[in-house]
Amino acid sequence: PLEVCLERNDSRQGKERIPIDVMNRMASVMEPPDETKPYASFERFHVSIDNSCNTIIAEMNITNSETMHSIDKCLQKSIQSPILPKNELSQEEIIQLEQQRIRQREETLKCQIQRIDLLLRKLVGAVGRVDKKRSREANEVRKLIMERIRKHDHDDDDEGYWSDDSVVRNFACSMLCTEINDDWYYEMNNPLVRSMKVTFDEFQRDRKVDIQ
Repeated sequence: PLEVCLERNDSRQGKERIPIDVMNRMASVMEPPDETKPYASFERFHVSIDNSCNTIIAEMNITNSETMHSIDKCLQKSIQSPILPKNELSQEEIIQLEQQRIRQREETLKCQIQRIDLLLRKLVGAVGRVDKKRSREANEVRKLIMERIRKHDHDDDDEGYWSDDSVVRNFACSMLCTEINDDWYYEMNNPLVRSMKVTFDEFQRDRKVDIQ
């Protein structure tokens, strides 16, 4: 479950920690096997194993005789019922699938841009709470980042470009006028950094609540 993945991810540090928005995006496209779907006959053969508990218990579940019996039964069923090659899609079906993919991508991009803009606006507020004189500067940085994001929205190969962590680092780098690494908020100790870190943590907590 997504909530288990998020909880485990919270215990990671630095580069091992996966951006929450990437996990949410992956969870939105992953789905359990459904043998009723067209062109998904392979999904008839599946076994679900619950590993949401701790490692020791998960290992016990896998070696459980009932679980092993289910795996064996699935293997035997798949061997006895080989999947036949599927028929090629018609031109009309290909067009429909492409149109659906384009609509889904547009909806995803719209949500991503809205999320990033909301995060940046909160960071602008964080700057203003520490130094009101820099509020306008912070808002200009927000506009610049949003402009780069919109120009980049045609390229979905770079997951890191969309991550909340990357957006915050770009904003902080501009406001602090220095290059920073992944752990910048731990290594740099000043009121502006602390304000941005608190705001970012609150933003992520709010998103977790919205998801749950």
